[in-house]
Amino acid sequence: MAPRSRPSKERRARHRAAAERTARRDSLLVLLSRIQRTVPVTPVEAALLRAHVDAELADADTARAALGHQEAQHRQQLAAAHAAIREAEQDAADLAEQLLAYRAVEAQRQADADTYAGRLDALRQQTSEGLLAGAEEALRRALTAEATLGRLRALAHRMRAGSPQGAAAIYADRIEQTLNTTVEQP
Repeated sequence: MAPRSRPSKERRARHRAAAERTARRDSLLVLLSRIQRTVPVTPVEAALLRAHVDAELADADTARAALGHQEAQHRQQLAAAHAAIREAEQDAADLAEQLLAYRAVEAQRQADADTYAGRLDALRQQTSEGLLAGAEEALRRALTAEATLGRLRALAHRMRAGSPQGAAAIYADRIEQTLNTTVEQP
């Protein structure tokens, strides 16, 4: 905690200076009103009047100097504030420009992703359709082959029945052996 003696000393000095100023002004007003009424002032009063006017002039000069110093400080602070505002506005403009660039990049990325997703969907559809068409073709061929095998078996049976001991029976046996053999995959 800060000591309280310093502020109270300063406060007492301010009160003392204010009381002296008030007494000096009251005395000045009395002397000026006497002069205004053309009442002669004594040499002591004239010296007092001079001392009061000198003190008021010195106070006024001190106040003007302090005010000028404060005005200079305020101008510097105002210039610094304007510079900070310009810098903040420039930063905001830069950030807005950067945000626009980021948005453009994101829009392009999204468009690319949509295009990629569309291409991927089309590829999936084409692949699915191709696989389906291939499976349907394989099924059709399998059914055709099965029907052909059935006709060949029937033909071999008729050949054997028509000539049980002849060449036709031998060929029928070979046909059935070939049909019953499975082909090995390479």
